Amino acid sequence: AAQPHEPLKSNKATLAALQRRHITMTTNVWIAVGSANPCKVEAVRSAFEDLYADAPTASAPVQIHVTSHNAPSNVSEQPYGDLETKLGAVNRANAAWEAATSSVPESIRGLGKSAPDFSVGLEGGVEEAPASAAGIMAAARSGGGDKASAGDESKAANVLWCMAWMAVRGSGSSICTLAKAPDSSYKADADASDKPVWGFGRTGSFELPPEVATLVHGGMELGDADDKVFNRVKSKHGSGTVGILTKGMIDRSSYYVHSLKLALVPWIRPELYIDM
Repeated sequence: AAQPHEPLKSNKATLAALQRRHITMTTNVWIAVGSANPCKVEAVRSAFEDLYADAPTASAPVQIHVTSHNAPSNVSEQPYGDLETKLGAVNRANAAWEAATSSVPESIRGLGKSAPDFSVGLEGGVEEAPASAAGIMAAARSGGGDKASAGDESKAANVLWCMAWMAVRGSGSSICTLAKAPDSSYKADADASDKPVWGFGRTGSFELPPEVATLVHGGMELGDADDKVFNRVKSKHGSGTVGILTKGMIDRSSYYVHSLKLALVPWIRPELYIDM
């Protein structure tokens, strides 16, 4: 006679078989993010889910898998300017790729992947306004038209703009280009997955409040300056500076999403960017 526990074993085996079948019938896309910051991780997830939501060449449902990795930027704690900020994003994307490849996360092991399809680095930075532009802004605010007074120029020297760079590392593989535009002529060749492809995007920028700018000019990291001025704790893991300044219309995560989608253009129009 069958033992009472045998149906349970059978059910477990059936469940395991169904899970394996589901994985086989699903196109799995793995994205390694060079950050443990939940705002950044969710921004990446949102951008890629939108990208693959309507993949015209997908023969099976697409499942997005996002893993987070501590990835050093190897730039200043508070990057200044486009060059340093963009470099920080690239370094984070590369470090995330290496971390994910050298130690595949447990959540990914059942997918049969030894390396991510994409890795992403996000780096926030600040930049000085060009003297001429800052002068025009200060003059306009004081009613002086396009001619800045000495006082205006002094105020302009404290102007800082907030922005961020996105760096996405992928390849020309069929999975990476699965969401290409319907009229794209691109076809992945046999070694396409071995060819690194990069995409970049920059957020919109906004002027920081003078009090915050003064603290950052004095050597304080923007997140810490934000916490001090607005009496908050770890704001960069929440709505960020952009969140409190826009009254929540744009939080830190949504601030990144737009530029992440722009960074994905090479995989939407691969015939224009890959092997060109």
